[in-house]
Amino acid sequence: MAEEAFRLMQEAHAEKGGFWNRLRNHHEWQRAERLLEEAEIDTIAPLSQQLRTADLRPYLSIAALRPESEKEKLVDSVVTRRRSLLRGGDRPAQSTQHTDLSGGRLLIYVPEENLADGAAKYASRGFFDVDNVPPWDLWVVFAGGALLSWVPSELLGLAQSGIDVNIEGCIAWLK
Repeated sequence: MAEEAFRLMQEAHAEKGGFWNRLRNHHEWQRAERLLEEAEIDTIAPLSQQLRTADLRPYLSIAALRPESEKEKLVDSVVTRRRSLLRGGDRPAQSTQHTDLSGGRLLIYVPEENLADGAAKYASRGFFDVDNVPPWDLWVVFAGGALLSWVPSELLGLAQSGIDVNIEGCIAWLK
């Protein structure tokens, strides 16, 4: 059902373009939304709660915030809290193992281009949320209208699956 819904959404997007108000009224889009409700895709997204530490949870979705300066503050607050948690307060961070971070990639998310159709959430098994936002544990910075996140090598395939079905192109790898 979910795959059929995403196919219908892609058809509506191709026919009507990326204008949200026109898409919401398109009969294929409405049919797709009904299919997604029936499929209950939230129940098949096992990563939905992973990499989303409760202590770092943003007070609002970055997709819902306006203006850009508020998005910058939100991301900065998450990054600052993460740094503090990793340091254990005022102590320097201590690691029991050495992790090679070179295998990951940087991901860009542009909230203003988001259609929030849930396709990336389903395809990535919950790596992205319904608004196509990557997990806040991986956020780096918000600048120039885009959120930059680091994706570890172990999750590149899941992230790519979400990117592949993201018809509006609001998530992409940094070149």
